[in-house]
Amino acid sequence: MLLGSASFGGTIAAVRHLARNNFDVDVLTSQRLDAAAWSRHTARVYPAPPESEGPSFIERLVAIGADDPGKILLPTSDDTAWMYAENSERLSRHFRMYQPSIGTFQRILDKKLLADAAINAGLTVLPSWDPQNIDEVAKLAPSLPYPILIKPRTHVYRLKRHKGIVAYSSSELLSKYELFIDREGSRAVDSTSLANAHLPILQQFVRVGSEGVRSVTGFIDATGELFVTRIATKVLQRSQPIGVGLCFESLPQAPELSDAVRRLCRELEYFGIFEVEFVLFDGRWAVIDFNPRLFNQIGMDIRRGMPLPLLACLDAVGDITSLREALRKAQEQDDQRVVFCDSFVLRAFLIARTISSRTSHKDRSYWRSWLKQHAADAVDYAVDGSDPVPAVIHALSQTYLGIKALPRLLRLTSPDAAWTPEQAIQELS
Repeated sequence: MLLGSASFGGTIAAVRHLARNNFDVDVLTSQRLDAAAWSRHTARVYPAPPESEGPSFIERLVAIGADDPGKILLPTSDDTAWMYAENSERLSRHFRMYQPSIGTFQRILDKKLLADAAINAGLTVLPSWDPQNIDEVAKLAPSLPYPILIKPRTHVYRLKRHKGIVAYSSSELLSKYELFIDREGSRAVDSTSLANAHLPILQQFVRVGSEGVRSVTGFIDATGELFVTRIATKVLQRSQPIGVGLCFESLPQAPELSDAVRRLCRELEYFGIFEVEFVLFDGRWAVIDFNPRLFNQIGMDIRRGMPLPLLACLDAVGDITSLREALRKAQEQDDQRVVFCDSFVLRAFLIARTISSRTSHKDRSYWRSWLKQHAADAVDYAVDGSDPVPAVIHALSQTYLGIKALPRLLRLTSPDAAWTPEQAIQELS
């Protein structure tokens, strides 16, 4: 097995899980503070360019495969999912490839095409618009149902990883749309299939209530016959009003959501590991995202008896007997109350919001109590008592990123800055 994105929670969890199931797991690393590269379960560490440097990254991958062929490749990020599919013919000479076609990934990773596929599969989606330039935005602006989310069309090769920008009026929409285009237009995307990658879509923004964002995670095999899911809710995110999940809580099975995801996978001709996100809109669950890869909270699913990395590997090597048995066990074992969090970042998040006076004493007390309450059933991003070094590396990495961001934060929150303090925090998150 060879995994990229060595700083990601999904990679760290997969390394530990697969090694304990007798796989040799190697990782690609581009930074000294990539947590998975420091795991005692990692068999070998390969220095590599960042995934954002697509051609250089692929060249390094080909060189590794030529020297030691036969490793399984699993996508660990949107970038690797796209690159592996786009270069599958070349990579398949040296690796066991396990992922659908480039056409499938185009329909998943382009949010406009994903919405079209969801509608075809009978799922609910949020109202959205696809303007091609600022003039079309100006024509739409007066009639849109504010607030409106300016949402990245794709996260492949993005310069910034935030989920989007919320506009609360016509004038704000125009100014923020131009800011988005100016920033994203400078990224290098050498792919005809991502020709409009810098153009965002507009989507009606939905404030998430106590029900949270529903996360349906699971696995579907290459035949579409074998299928298993778990349900969780995202209860805290890094930034407001939208952001990357920081804390999740497990939920009982929801057959209607699982069935919807199965229909969507079949419509997309997708197989492998997935995370599909939903929000409640007009009394129905609307799909908002599809992650066709490892994801940060995958350790939560492993704890709940759904060994997603193992299922993908068994399918990749064609061990269908073992795959069926592992899947049968996974379908019977979803009875554990589990939460997921990145405890180091959560504590840092609370400290930062306390310093900036944007968190009440009640909220701070709640999340501290939440950590204590779930100490016995929590899956942490990087913490593992038998493999302690990655947690230290993760803490150092996040501290370094926080210190590195301080000068920019001061510029963004200065009196003459274009960003409000809330927007600046979201931009940096």
